[in-house]
Amino acid sequence: MLPANIEIRDYLAGLIKQSRLKQNERLPSERELVEQFKSTRITVRDALSKLESEGLIYRSNRRGWFVSPPRLEYDPSSRVNFYLLAEQQQRTPATELISQKRIKGPQAARTALAVAADEKLIELVRLRSLDGRPVLYEFIYLPESRFPELMKKDLEGSLTTLMQRDYNVEITHEDNRICVSAVYDQVADALSHINGAPCLEIRRIRYEGERKAVEFDIEHWVHSAIELRIPSH
Repeated sequence: MLPANIEIRDYLAGLIKQSRLKQNERLPSERELVEQFKSTRITVRDALSKLESEGLIYRSNRRGWFVSPPRLEYDPSSRVNFYLLAEQQQRTPATELISQKRIKGPQAARTALAVAADEKLIELVRLRSLDGRPVLYEFIYLPESRFPELMKKDLEGSLTTLMQRDYNVEITHEDNRICVSAVYDQVADALSHINGAPCLEIRRIRYEGERKAVEFDIEHWVHSAIELRIPSH
């Protein structure tokens, strides 16, 4: 006989795989599942956590659990921006600017951008969504000397487009470092995750011209929302 948490997990996974629960459809509430399986809330939450870790469902703060849509296919070796990538896959992208500051910045950003000791960096913190679901929390660092008056502009659209249009910056190269990490505090809350939940972390340096670094990013992706696809060349 299966443990109760596995029985609940298998039941819900079956409904999803048979399309009886469809993409972005809300699952029965925890209370309903407790009553249906004559179980406990702790057992139900464990089953839901298993489905979340497998990428089959996601939680939305104060709204419940939902069936995950297809993952966004992403080739980190390409330079396609978030908006274009989403639209190519028939998804609806959105960006919310959380904060913007002039700061000294983390040493990793200063080193990557090779800025002078007295130069300030612009830090942009943004939350990005697909079809209304938050999937990416990002920290962006740019040298203020290269992007004067940047904080007066609309920073909730494509930064790539803005840089090209207003600053004549053409991104020619990118370096990406990808690892499994975890999210905490405001990042976890914004992504509807619990503290310590796993995420896919991408650290990116973007260059213009002959390897002049102009942007350093730290991205925290909901792991169930993205699929890395790297074709051989």
